[in-house]
Amino acid sequence: MAEAEEVQHYAVFATWSGDGKGCGTMKLPQGDLSIPIGGAKALDGCGLGTNPEELLLAAVAACFVNTWAIFLKKLGVGYAEPSVAVSGELGKDPAGGYKMLSTAITARVPAPLYAEKRGAVEKTVALAEKYCIISKVARAAMPLTVTIEEV
Repeated sequence: MAEAEEVQHYAVFATWSGDGKGCGTMKLPQGDLSIPIGGAKALDGCGLGTNPEELLLAAVAACFVNTWAIFLKKLGVGYAEPSVAVSGELGKDPAGGYKMLSTAITARVPAPLYAEKRGAVEKTVALAEKYCIISKVARAAMPLTVTIEEV
């Protein structure tokens, strides 16, 4: 008999005060964190705290850099503090309102490391792209690109 698939459960909690121009708090149980949230000023929000668009990009960044770090270690690529830059474009949704149009992940690699271990670095980035849970969700909703930048 096949072993039952392990399922992980996660939850966050949000509270809000006021209308669309109000602000709120996002509570994350792991680490007992509270993050101020508010709509982006560009979208007529309060502009305080982080906004949902930034939270989406932050989730992609956190997942990708964590997944990349796993594969850097597995493949023996010595890069103790990998970093990524994640950006997104928001635009009008023909169905109404707005939607994320695209997301771009840039894996930042020190030039000497990239010159010495280019193939291994590219493989780790490709594996991170394949296995990052959150970027797979984002890719299902919009175009998502992954590039490497030498720094």
